[in-house]
Amino acid sequence: MGVFSLDLIKINYYALDKKSLLTEMVEFVVEKKIVEDEKSFLTAVLDRENLMSTGIGKNVAIPHARGNFVKELKIAVYLLDNELDYNSIDGKMVKMVFLICVPDTLKNRYMEVLSAISNFLREDKKRENLLNSKSVSEIYEILKGIEI
Repeated sequence: MGVFSLDLIKINYYALDKKSLLTEMVEFVVEKKIVEDEKSFLTAVLDRENLMSTGIGKNVAIPHARGNFVKELKIAVYLLDNELDYNSIDGKMVKMVFLICVPDTLKNRYMEVLSAISNFLREDKKRENLLNSKSVSEIYEILKGIEI
């Protein structure tokens, strides 16, 4: 089973601000039964964000957290309708967000996943294709190219 799935991708989401976006994404993964404890996971995601922004640059953010309240390693992907001020390392607005949900037992796998996504998105053409996607299935097909 892969970390990406069609039912974990949302497009055309309008984000008011960073905190409401992350709250919505956490609610989404709770609805999908990936995370059991919404409050604990949201706190973990926001604590991680306060430590250092997960806006990795070039219009992408990769918020992430792990804990025993996460049932399986999965990634929710949102392609935003708007550009969001995310305090990214390059100062650019964010348009695509990958929320990585990691069970406590998969600490090492977590770093591999983060690294694989970052490396994939470093390639301008791949990143631009994702950012310009018009459908959930188009995004999913591109993401299947990430070697995890």
